[in-house]
Amino acid sequence: MLKDMIKLSVFLTIACAIAAAALSITYLATADRIELQKKAEINIALSRECLPGSSSIKTVKDHYVGYDKNGRVTGYAFRVMPKGYGGTIDMVVGINTKGHVLGVKILSMKETPGLGSKAAEPKFLDQFIGKTSKNPIKAKKDVDAITGATITSQAVSDGVKEALKKRGEFAW
Repeated sequence: MLKDMIKLSVFLTIACAIAAAALSITYLATADRIELQKKAEINIALSRECLPGSSSIKTVKDHYVGYDKNGRVTGYAFRVMPKGYGGTIDMVVGINTKGHVLGVKILSMKETPGLGSKAAEPKFLDQFIGKTSKNPIKAKKDVDAITGATITSQAVSDGVKEALKKRGEFAW
């Protein structure tokens, strides 16, 4: 009996070591590709949704700057990560040179499927377009919250406010 338990323990240890090694090798083999995919997703979000009308977008320190074809600044975008119901919501907020929100894109989140996940839909995100740091942005009061997902709605609102604040902190 003891001999069988030792055999089983050794077998399970070896199986776990092999699985861990395989997982590590897979991670190392795909890490660069995953990072490139994330950058591509951010660039698409910036050009289509957050800084529309920009011909080029450059990364400057911890934010993005959009330029038109003549090299004039069209807006700024900030990546923010407010805390939602299911964890961090990774999002990008585009703001024009006058301080108005141009667009919001949620890159990733782990909110409740069917409820909080609706925060990524244009119907919800488009409410923030045109808002400025002078506008109150509170879920249920100033922004139509998603039914059953008030915490998520407020988290996205907080993310937009954080981006507007960041934009105000820079001396443009």
